[in-house]
Amino acid sequence: HVIHQQMWRIVLATLLPFAFGTQFPFSATLLKDSSGQPIYELQWSFDVVQQTITFNVLVKTTGWVGFGLSPNGGMIGSDVVTGWVNSTGAYLQDRYADAQALPPMDAHQDWLLLSGSGANGWTNLTFTRKWATGDSRDRDVLANTARVVFSLGVLDSVTLIPQYHGATNRSTVSLNLLGGLVNKPPLPADAMNQTLTIKNVTVPAVSTTYWCAGYKLPDVFSQKRYIIQYSPLIISTVNDTMYLHHILLYLCASLNETTDLGAGYDCDQNATPTMQSCRSGQVIAGWSVGGETFTYPEGISLGLGGPGEQYLMLQMHYDNPTLTSNIIDSSGFNLIYTSTVPTHEAGILTLGLLVSPLMMIPPKASTFTVRGFCISNCTSSYFPSTGITIFANLLHTHLVGVGITLRHMRWNSTCGTYQELPPIDQNLQYDFNFQQFTMLPYSVTVLPGDLLEVDCIYNTASRNNLSFGGEATTDEMCLSFVTYYPRTDFVTCVSFPHPYAYLDFVSNYLSQQSALTLNSLFTSSNQPNEVFVDGLSRTYGTLQWNQAQISSFQQATSDGYFIGSCITTDSNKITQEVSTPPAMTCNVQPVTAATLDVQGMKNGVLLMLLLAFVGTAY
Repeated sequence: HVIHQQMWRIVLATLLPFAFGTQFPFSATLLKDSSGQPIYELQWSFDVVQQTITFNVLVKTTGWVGFGLSPNGGMIGSDVVTGWVNSTGAYLQDRYADAQALPPMDAHQDWLLLSGSGANGWTNLTFTRKWATGDSRDRDVLANTARVVFSLGVLDSVTLIPQYHGATNRSTVSLNLLGGLVNKPPLPADAMNQTLTIKNVTVPAVSTTYWCAGYKLPDVFSQKRYIIQYSPLIISTVNDTMYLHHILLYLCASLNETTDLGAGYDCDQNATPTMQSCRSGQVIAGWSVGGETFTYPEGISLGLGGPGEQYLMLQMHYDNPTLTSNIIDSSGFNLIYTSTVPTHEAGILTLGLLVSPLMMIPPKASTFTVRGFCISNCTSSYFPSTGITIFANLLHTHLVGVGITLRHMRWNSTCGTYQELPPIDQNLQYDFNFQQFTMLPYSVTVLPGDLLEVDCIYNTASRNNLSFGGEATTDEMCLSFVTYYPRTDFVTCVSFPHPYAYLDFVSNYLSQQSALTLNSLFTSSNQPNEVFVDGLSRTYGTLQWNQAQISSFQQATSDGYFIGSCITTDSNKITQEVSTPPAMTCNVQPVTAATLDVQGMKNGVLLMLLLAFVGTAY
């Protein structure tokens, strides 16, 4: 049952720790010893054409090495290999973990050992497999957040059976195995850097803070420059990202140089109107928990500077549930730019569900889906005639999010309805603590008139109250930040549920008085978010949220009326449309915009609701 690759020679004398696998573009340190020194290093590469992935591990052991893919970070259900090197050769075994024990051998050995060697107490193995093997006991390699499991231990020298790894010699890590830029271009000779950070900000001892600071670009940006790479700079007295949820860099149409530049202030409580308008502007760079350096592909970069582009705003989201004081933060971004005009100028477009309490997720639901739309009238109005090309994306939700899909629909005149194309991006193993801009395996063209949909799946089984859309980490979001070319003035394309989407649910499960209370909430203008949320919580809090109620609320969320909105860099230019989700079956009448008689609502309440939440931090 042991695969013995005799064709590979062991090179004991030449193996040097960490001097390995230079042909692999991606790497991660999976395990360190008590002194912080690496003891399990991973490198990998993948081939989109052949749809294969190759791993290279260097592990400080003379025993066995374990590596695999897990459904959830645990052992059971994992597709794993064990391998080792001894005096007779290098070995690799394809196994499947069906219990908390030594995984049995897989009847189909789909992991292929390419080479193995050992020296100076280290073991080096290189192995490969197809993305999809067709074996029910193998886990497909997808453009998901992969839950990688790894281990090391002692090998019985007689039986060659791996012995138990113990409590400390195994762990799990989240990685985007197929999300990297394979052919990363070298930095050009004229590359320069610009650092933008906040300055010694004392993080407030409150659970959620959005901090905004304005900047004027230096004179070198009086002419347009082109960002080819950006990296997060995490500079904090706590020396990690424990209290930092995300960083966004926005382009501002203008700033007041007297009031808006400097150390910054709380975005929600003290921001000036000009600073608030930045929050609905073009995103220049973004980072969230788990993110790393982002590099644009060859020939693509994001323009910055020149006439009308002299001001930026850095937005920090601090998550401080323990109300810790005396945290000093000076984080931000380092931008690498060039003066070379690219073949394609990139932009970032925000898609999904408007961040607002109009997004509601019931408690006690093991699976609940919300849908955010970028309607066809928006793409028709703001995409160029040849469309846009999406090449990278960041999917974003919060703590109870477990999966996100960016769907793509195109009108089919033969069927008389929309036809769903392959998903642009999908992550059904979403990990809140590992969020990155990832390169798509294949670039996708989106044409004018296409419809885009962001679906987010949530598990609220552990919650007893409604979850709302909002800024706090304990609130929820459903967003996709697509990176594309050519750049347009189109910055945000979102939707939010029409209050009338819930009419059937309200009439079936709530009292008449509760229905009147909801109507009053939706028609009252200028009420603070917390008042709105409190009213919704108390009204819906009378429900037990049994399965019938959850299913009915799901139907309202999935199939009910919504308001689609598209926003350009001119924040006063907001296009709205009331619509319903598109049908996907042939011979169905085309979906058209619906005109509703919004009885009981004040004129303009829909626009009021949108304006109340536009500019909410993403």
